[in-house]
Amino acid sequence: SSGYLRAKQYMEEENYDKIISESTKEIEAKGKYMAEALLLRATFYLLIGNANAAKPDLDQVISMEDANVKLRANALIKRGSMYMQQQQPVLSTQDFNMAADIDPQNADVYHHRGQLKILLDQIEEAVEDFDECIRLRPDSALAQAQKCFALYRQAYTGNNPLPVQVAMKGFEDVIKKFPKCAEGYALYAQALTDQQQFGKADEMYDKCIDLEPDNATTYVHKGLLQLQWKQDLDKGLELISKAIEIDNKCDFAYETMGTIEVQRGNLDKAIEMFNKAINLAKSEMEMAHLYSLCDAAYAQTEVAKKYGLKPPTL
Repeated sequence: SSGYLRAKQYMEEENYDKIISESTKEIEAKGKYMAEALLLRATFYLLIGNANAAKPDLDQVISMEDANVKLRANALIKRGSMYMQQQQPVLSTQDFNMAADIDPQNADVYHHRGQLKILLDQIEEAVEDFDECIRLRPDSALAQAQKCFALYRQAYTGNNPLPVQVAMKGFEDVIKKFPKCAEGYALYAQALTDQQQFGKADEMYDKCIDLEPDNATTYVHKGLLQLQWKQDLDKGLELISKAIEIDNKCDFAYETMGTIEVQRGNLDKAIEMFNKAINLAKSEMEMAHLYSLCDAAYAQTEVAKKYGLKPPTL
């Protein structure tokens, strides 16, 4: 019997431990579902944070010209997203463009490419991609929320109050239309924070937490908001500690906590947090950024020891 079909069965049973080994059996046997098995194995490697193992599997699916177009497009989206995390936008763009060429009716392609364009500050192109995604999949709450965020960013950086108001109204429409989409509230909260509407931003994060109580990142954002809004370090740290309790692999939480501990003068604790974030970093650039934060904290402790100084506290 087929390793891939067994892996699929395990997936339906939520028995995730055996999926990689069963997919491997299908791949080694060069079975009928080899492309599917490669894609499934790559997906699980990515989920456990092993991009190095996922990449050759994705490469192989992408190069299988006789494989189902949907599988190849999916592999391109996954590899493009991986490059995006590794901060390699040129390679990421190439993969998303190729996916759009071979599977032009695939809404996911435009959604991912739109997200990349936001990161690259190519806002007009991002909006075009989100529009195409929404045309192909009108019920895509995520694409509508991210389109709003793109329009907001464009208006905010252009320093133009009228388009900012239009974009904020757009967020209200999205959360009314898709009240179960946590990302809609989260993106609206970020825009509200920019606008110094801290109380309303806090309410939006609470809605996110109600919808997705296991999303660690929301607690970090809510924690950061407490600092900006009320300069409440204790409440901020409590929320960020909660994020780590929910997901002990949340590098964003460790980095944020390290930054707060530097401000409080707890430099040893800050260094410990930065080191945890470094171990979880997904790209060389992210790692370099964290190393520089860690080095700065370390340099401060050395100076303090040498001169018997107490580090500054807020």
